[in-house]
Parts: sequence; structure tokens; C-alpha cells
Amino acid sequence: MRNQTSPQPTPETMNRWVAKSGVDSIADLTFERTPVPVPGPGEVRIRVKAVSLNARDLMVLEHGFMRLPDVDLVLGSDVSGTVDALGEGVAEWQVGDHVVNLHFNGWLDGAPPTTAGGGLGSLSEQGVLAEYIVLPADRIAAAPSGYTHPEAACLPCAGVTAWNALMASQPIGEGDNVLVIGTGGVAISAMMIARGAGAEVIQLVRRDDHNDRLQSRGIETIINSATEDDWGKAVAEATGGVTKVINTIGFSAVNPALAACAYGGEVAVIGLRDQEGSALGYDLFGKSVRGIMVGSASMYAALKEQLEASGEKPVIERTFPLSETNAALEAMKQSGRFGKIVVTTEA
Repeated sequence: MRNQTSPQPTPETMNRWVAKSGVDSIADLTFERTPVPVPGPGEVRIRVKAVSLNARDLMVLEHGFMRLPDVDLVLGSDVSGTVDALGEGVAEWQVGDHVVNLHFNGWLDGAPPTTAGGGLGSLSEQGVLAEYIVLPADRIAAAPSGYTHPEAACLPCAGVTAWNALMASQPIGEGDNVLVIGTGGVAISAMMIARGAGAEVIQLVRRDDHNDRLQSRGIETIINSATEDDWGKAVAEATGGVTKVINTIGFSAVNPALAACAYGGEVAVIGLRDQEGSALGYDLFGKSVRGIMVGSASMYAALKEQLEASGEKPVIERTFPLSETNAALEAMKQSGRFGKIVVTTEA
């Protein structure tokens, strides 16, 4: 029979961040002590080591996205940690295993089930900005070999979203070219995955201060949309048309993204920041637009396999201690980020 407790001492209480019912600002989040949760049958307790933040966290807090009234909600959806304790009947994990969470409830493969929910840190599912969390044993997966906790924490939402966009429909591969918009978490994840698949990456930016970092990662074609009004045409002229566009902005970017595509190309729409957009034009003909909602357990497994083979790693711009999560969320609101913002714990 396996150990039911961690070999390291587990405290009786822990720290966590909570958005109390009615709170919609970073300044009003509560940093509190609470009892360490105990795993029930079929559950595991995870000693949280790192949490990567997403724009989604700000949407939940500030705009009520996937948030229920009258619920005190722990924010955060992406965690990396070690299995700390096993509930009754759990046989597939051992104390000390390095794991990450799976974003949706019960979405193993194919289409998401009606019970998938909105992911951790939304609706009725508590998030991961805490020193310990409890999850069902089938809601976690092994981290990629050789990944640190901050690196692994970047995968459950941003990494799997990028994988879904690139590989779940019209998968890209050797010889394809992919236009990636922006330099945030999903964008940099898409760059990492596309390069791992042997595709050429073209980057669309609004500022030039990251060009050296992009070029050091093998990105040769960089187009600035702030100085290139018709950036879709510019991309098409520079590349002959791309196979795929990773649109992290929203609907307003769909038409120029379609113009950037070759015949048969796909625009994967991830961003919800800008939901204003004109009617789709003639550039839609022979091309497709697909909305992306993170992904399934099988997508994570495929992503993990590719990353272990390619050796690619996420880009982390900055880390904050758990006690400074409010500052980390403020950093998420700043434009011009390159990669992920990650919160780490001392648990």
C-alpha cells in the first residue's frame, strides 16, 4: 500500500489568494490563511510549486468571464507541483511525482463533454493560486521530462491552446509557415510548438524591442503592424501566403489574417481582447476560421511528447513570489510582454 502522506512535513494551514464575492479588482483580492485541504477518495493533493498567469485570469476577475455571483473564488488555472498525498483508491500516482493540471473537467479526447466547465479558477471550480490544492487523480498529468516547475506551469492553458490551434485541425509540419501574432504566453507557446514541428514562424508585433530575442530563436521574418497598415498583404507578399495564423487578438484581426493565408490556410482565433470586427470579405474563400478553447488531455499528451523530443522550452518573462501575486497580475496588464508571468511558492 502506498504512502498516504508526504515524506515532507505538511503544515496545518496554507496561504491562498481569493477573489471574494463582488470583488472585481486586483487591489481588493484577499491573501489569507486557510486549512490545508485533505484529499478524498480518488483525489490527490498537490504541493504547488508554480502557477502561470493568463489573460483569462484578469477576465474572470475584472470582467466576470466564467464567474458565478456569490462565489468566493481562488483564481488561477495553470499549476505545476508535486503530488503530496494520495486519497483512497488512487493507484496511478505516487507521492513526489511532478505533475501539472488538465484544464477542463473530463475532456479526454474528441469533442469536449457538456460537463467540461470553464477550467480551474472559474465558475464553481476553485483555482490554483494557493500553496496546496486537491484535484481528482484524472485531472492531472505528468510534466515533461527535464522541465522545471515554472516551465511546466506554462503548459496547461497557453501550451495546450497553442497545440490545439496548430495541430488539432490541419496540423502543421515540415515546410509549412505559420504567422504568430504577438509575444504573449500563447503566442510564444505557438512559436515553440511550430518550430518543434519543423515549420517556419513569421512574427507579427507592434513594437521592435523584442526583435533581437525573436531572431535569437530563429525567427527571420518579423512584421510590425504599427508601421505596416496592410499587414495581411505584407505577410502574404513576404511568404507567398501562410499555412496557419495564430490570432491572439480577436475578431478585428480576422480579415487581415485571412489575407495573409495561402489557399487552404486556417486562422485559429484565440484572443478575445478585441471582439469588434467587420464582416468577412472575399479572402475567406478557400480558407477557414476556427475558434480555440484550450484543449483535451490527449492534446496535452501529444504536446508533452513533442516537447520532450524537440527540447523546446517556454519563455518566462518574470517570476513573482505567491505573496506578490497582486503585482504579478498588474504585470499581466502591461503591454509588450515576451512570454509568461509565473508565480512561485515556497511550499
